[in-house]
Amino acid sequence: MKDDNARLRAAIDKLRVPIYIKDPQGRYLYANELACELLERARADILGRTDAELFPPELARAMQAHDQRALTGREPVIVEECVRLAGRPEMNWGLSIKQPLFDEDGAADGVAGLTIDITARKRDEHELVALKNDYAAILQALPDPLFVLDAEGRCLSYRTPSEDLLAAPPSLFMGRRVHEVLPPAEAETCLEALREAARVGHSTGKVFKVETPGGTRWFELSVAPMARSAGEPQRFNVLSREITARKQMEQALQERESLLRAVVDNTPVEYWARDLQGRCIMQNAMTAAHWGDLLDKRVGDSGESAPVSADWAESNRRAYAGETLHKEVEYEIDGERRVFQCLVAPIRVQGEVMGIFGFNQDVTERKRQERQIHELAFFDPLTGLPNRRLMYDRLEHALSTSARRGTEGVLLLIDLDHFKDLNDSHGHDAGDQLLVEAGVRLNACIRQGDTAARLGGDEFVVILEDIEGVAQANTIATRIGEALARPFHLRCGKDGERVVHHVSASIGVGAFGRGELSAAELLRRADTAMYQAKAAGRNAICFFDPAMQAAVTERATLHADLREAIRSRQFELHYQVQVDTRRRPVGAEALLRWRHPHKGLLAPGGFIELAEETGLIVPIGHWVLETACRQLARWAQRAQTAHLRLAVNVSARQFRQPSFADEVRALLESTGAPAERLKLELTESSLIEDAEAVIERMQALRALGIRFALDDFGTGYSSLAYLKRLPLTQLKIDQSFVRDVMSDPNDATIARTILALGSNLGLAVIAEGVETEEQYDFLAAQGCRDYQGYLFGRPVPMEVFEAALAQAQG
Repeated sequence: MKDDNARLRAAIDKLRVPIYIKDPQGRYLYANELACELLERARADILGRTDAELFPPELARAMQAHDQRALTGREPVIVEECVRLAGRPEMNWGLSIKQPLFDEDGAADGVAGLTIDITARKRDEHELVALKNDYAAILQALPDPLFVLDAEGRCLSYRTPSEDLLAAPPSLFMGRRVHEVLPPAEAETCLEALREAARVGHSTGKVFKVETPGGTRWFELSVAPMARSAGEPQRFNVLSREITARKQMEQALQERESLLRAVVDNTPVEYWARDLQGRCIMQNAMTAAHWGDLLDKRVGDSGESAPVSADWAESNRRAYAGETLHKEVEYEIDGERRVFQCLVAPIRVQGEVMGIFGFNQDVTERKRQERQIHELAFFDPLTGLPNRRLMYDRLEHALSTSARRGTEGVLLLIDLDHFKDLNDSHGHDAGDQLLVEAGVRLNACIRQGDTAARLGGDEFVVILEDIEGVAQANTIATRIGEALARPFHLRCGKDGERVVHHVSASIGVGAFGRGELSAAELLRRADTAMYQAKAAGRNAICFFDPAMQAAVTERATLHADLREAIRSRQFELHYQVQVDTRRRPVGAEALLRWRHPHKGLLAPGGFIELAEETGLIVPIGHWVLETACRQLARWAQRAQTAHLRLAVNVSARQFRQPSFADEVRALLESTGAPAERLKLELTESSLIEDAEAVIERMQALRALGIRFALDDFGTGYSSLAYLKRLPLTQLKIDQSFVRDVMSDPNDATIARTILALGSNLGLAVIAEGVETEEQYDFLAAQGCRDYQGYLFGRPVPMEVFEAALAQAQG
């Protein structure tokens, strides 16, 4: 018996299944060789130890719980345990059988157990679960419905992310065959897909449509047979993808292609395409109209005379090689040379050249219009000469060339003298004829490479490059002046009356090449010189010099300062007393002064001429009148000054304003000034132009009570015929006659004549510029009754004037 136990123990020790025995307290009493091997411990190191000493805490607690369950339940316990053993990083699974042991009295005597390695089985189970999860995820991710059909097309089940993707509610097709759901043709399409899948293993691309209340819906089927066991009926997975949007897009594309074809055929551009063999595979109607039917013809075939020239063949060859070419060519069509804009380019499919295409656009009219636009943009339409824009371009080029080469040149600015007279007398058509002929004469006077341009109006510019000093420039300018001075034979009026007209030219010359100079600055210099030529009497040539520019700059600065003076109210009035024969004050003349912020107090002589020329005299004159009226209104409020008259100088330009009379009337009303105390002094220049209108305006103001004095009488070209018609009240002897009245018999005679004329016409006479007692005595002896001059008082501010007036009256 003892030998039998030993042999049994030895056999258990060698079994390739771990076997162990534990006492009721969980201490190991036995472990066979495989158990020791797996634990990598000697048997002596295992016996007497517990699970807590041999395994990780969590696994040990689980083992002890299983042992306790076997002992408590007094029956075997079979459990799966996950054991991570040393040297085996992968997870190990074992199927443990725990058999409770009892002694003869039935008391618990321990647990015997063995563990079968089921790691491979667990791995297979995990892989199967993962596969099922993957399959479920795939089904879940499918955007299309998936049906299971039998061989007869009966729907066994379905899965869809949304029932909106189904062509009909599930109740209409679940358990039914396709013939019961779809029209015959569509049902047959589905059955054909099932038969094809059963025969070859799959079926795709079968398309059918379903009419629904919402419209026609299109579907595409993908069918695959399902695996089956022996004897099982065949079933199919059917993926139904809705392609309604795609079908609509295809239809829209077809419609768009038809539209494109219609557009291409009716577009006035030639389109064509060729395949790799050079055959024409597409052409539009215009191509056929110009070159005949090219379809299926290869390059070089008869009937393609123009397109297959050597140049054309080379363009095709390069396009086949992958280039895109743009070119402009001329063809003769119906005896007319036409210009075409051509393009030849490769046709690529997935980056590979599959042919070439091209188009030819007739741009003959466009090219003609471009030339016209170019001429309008850069040339004067009347004379055909370069216009201001092209002149500036050429001048800039001349300046840069001169600077680079170190050569000299000049700019001539030419203005035709009294050109306006021709327009006024014979009309603009005659003026245009003269300008055209002047342009021809200019071109005849200059060298090849020089430029003659029309700047605008009757101004021309000539650019002379690479000249030999000022002498050559003067020679050419003189030649131009002489050419323009020759008679112009013009045709005028409807009858073409021949008129001979003479003009002269004022020419300003600006030189360049001796330093950096912009085109604008050079033109300004020539303009300055030209105006200097006009000031010298016209029909002259004047070269620019720095002093001339300084004068122009000073004038421009003064002009800007005048504008600022008006805005900032820098003007003020000074008053010079006027007296009678007893030297009693009877009034004053208001004289303009400018309180310049840098130059101090300026008299009118320093700025009034510029104000006249620029028109600034009009707002300045308005301010003077308004200020004078306010002063008259203040004088009228006091008995000591109510009798005083105030004389105001009015410029010719201001007086000729159509609204002048209304302006004065409004000032009198707004200020309350007495009109009979206001005296307006006019110069003879005010009366020369449009005398009738001047007289009418004077009469309107005279009706208000305003008095008029003729200033500087005798210095101009007085007309006694007009003088007797003017509503004047006073003549003013100019100070130039009074100054030398005692030393110059002529001045004395003029003074006596003016006094006598005034007496005969019933006009008062006042002498200005009286500075000595001798002058006063002489004038008084001749019957003069009113005086003005330094002998009686200088022009002073109002507060000084009124203080002196009070002293004289006191």
